Amino acid sequence: AQRSAELAAQSPSVRIASSNQDVLDESDMVFLGVLPPQAQQVCAELEFRSDHIVASLVAGLHPTQAAPLVAPAGTVCQMIPLPVIALHTGPIVICPPVAQVIDVFQGCGEIVAVQDEAHVRVLGCTSAAMSTFFEYQKTVMDWTVKVGVAPETAQAYATALFQGLATEARAATLAELPHMPAEHETPGGLNEHVRRAMVESGAFDTLEQALDYIYFHKNLASSQD
Repeated sequence: AQRSAELAAQSPSVRIASSNQDVLDESDMVFLGVLPPQAQQVCAELEFRSDHIVASLVAGLHPTQAAPLVAPAGTVCQMIPLPVIALHTGPIVICPPVAQVIDVFQGCGEIVAVQDEAHVRVLGCTSAAMSTFFEYQKTVMDWTVKVGVAPETAQAYATALFQGLATEARAATLAELPHMPAEHETPGGLNEHVRRAMVESGAFDTLEQALDYIYFHKNLASSQD
């Protein structure tokens, strides 16, 4: 209720409905954004129409799993919500690629259309690297401040650096990407020293092992992020 009120205060186009059923009755496209354990109960109390387009944001709830919950809705897809969409950037996964949903999100980020719902699980695990990126960036900024640079300067430099590197990676071809670590270091140089230290410490092996654990052992349907 608090979030709904905040959204309504931010935009005159937002109206708070009296119930979930009220939302369905007045909508052509419905976004299912409840927590994974809540999905079945919430949907069981609702009457969907056959012409409803349903986009599930629920972690681990694939289209074939969501379809019986929202029947007789005829069009169902799954998406992976990410915070960076607020800045109109980042990936927007849509599986299967429903044209009407794609149209809604054009310009909000990079549309990643996926046909195989099993691949959505893989991409969901990949997104688990988000907070690790910010911890990496924070460590670089904290070190910069520790040795005497003002926090504002450290922030401006580090965030611009990583944004620039991400932009460069986006511009690279699939064939070029594996060679980018070597292309960004000089033998015996500073970048090589840091990367080699990370490799030898097993940091990247740990990252791969953590992703393996999430994919093979963790139930995404019980996750809240």
